[in-house]
This record gives sequence, structure tokens and C-alpha cells, in this order.
Amino acid sequence: MRGAGTFGTYVQTQLFDFAFIASVIVFGICFGTLIARMGKPRSATFLMGLGAAFFAFTGGTFDALENLMSFWLMQFDTAIPQVLAYVYSSFAALKFISLTLAMALALAGLVTGLISGGVRMIRPTQAA
Repeated sequence: MRGAGTFGTYVQTQLFDFAFIASVIVFGICFGTLIARMGKPRSATFLMGLGAAFFAFTGGTFDALENLMSFWLMQFDTAIPQVLAYVYSSFAALKFISLTLAMALALAGLVTGLISGGVRMIRPTQAA
């Protein structure tokens, strides 16, 4: 990249990716906590919403670490040490695992929240 003169483009792309990561984290936390509010405290919906928010944050953090690691790996002109390649790949794998868990928990929490909300609307209220 340095020899071809495209390193500046790479840096700009990575900086844009950091902005994208931040938006994923913020959206995940907001959407996850919104889902959590659909359920009562300590209910399945509540816990799934909080889990979605947590794993969105975790996934974004691993993505940021992956990007920082890629900047660090740029110092190696000929070959990247195998241990560092494993660390880089581990950040990527953990990112995908975390974001997949966040999406699965958000979907499950949304479904359970809508179902439980619908049941509450249909169920007759008890007279005291």
C-alpha cells in the first residue's frame, strides 16, 4: 500500500470504519435497552434485550480492536508474525460471534416482547 501510494486511502477507510463501529454500538445499546423495556424486570424479554445491548457493545469493541491491530500489523513489511495473525483473527471471530449473539437475542427478545404484550392486551383484567 505504501509503495502504491494507497496507504492514505486505507487510513481514511479505517477511520470511517471506526465511525461505523461507534454507530453499531450506540444503535445496539439503544435497541437492546428498548427491547428490555418491553418486558418486566428479570423477565426473559428484559434479559434478552440487555444481552443484545451487551453483545452489541462487545462486538463493536472487538471490531475496534481488530482495526487497531490492523494498524499495528502495517509495520511488518514482509511477513506478519503468526502469533499476531492469530490475535487479529481472534478479534475478528469474537466480533462476529458477539454481533451474531446480539442480533439473535434482539430478534428473540423482540418476538417474546411482542407476544407477551399481545397476551397482556387480550387477557381480561382481574377485578380487585
